[in-house]
Amino acid sequence: MSRLAEKVIRENESLLRDISEKIWLNPELSYHETYAHDLLTSTLEKFGFVVKKQYILPTAFRAEFCNGKDGPTVAIICEYDALPEMGHACGHNLIAEIGLAAGIVVKAAMENDSSILGKVVVLGTPAEEGGGGKIKLIENGAFSDIDAALMAHPQMNNILYPLILDLAR
Repeated sequence: MSRLAEKVIRENESLLRDISEKIWLNPELSYHETYAHDLLTSTLEKFGFVVKKQYILPTAFRAEFCNGKDGPTVAIICEYDALPEMGHACGHNLIAEIGLAAGIVVKAAMENDSSILGKVVVLGTPAEEGGGGKIKLIENGAFSDIDAALMAHPQMNNILYPLILDLAR
């Protein structure tokens, strides 16, 4: 499986980097992330995801790939809003890139191995820099069918054993 993941990432490395750079160069504040929304959703459609644009919120999205009804639903979170005057100082362009890459890899793994059943959801969560985007999505049921949600956040150090900040059932 790790070889497949590496292959998929290498095949799409320039595309992923380009998406991250485009989001970096076009910073959008909370609830105004239309460029990032459109860029990410059109890319996910090209990779064969079923995409719900403007999902609950005008700049949120939900992209799904299902490989059998009898499995878990795993969400991979993308953030893509920016800070006023500072742009993507918190690296949300990278969170979007990593989320997109992870979704593409999981979909490829599910297509490659029919024993991997379930659904992968790439969930675009806008307005995370003080806008409470995830809260509004939670309140409106966006996570109600999700068994596990994953997100990566950039920081200054590499950590072998990261601190898990939130775990809920």
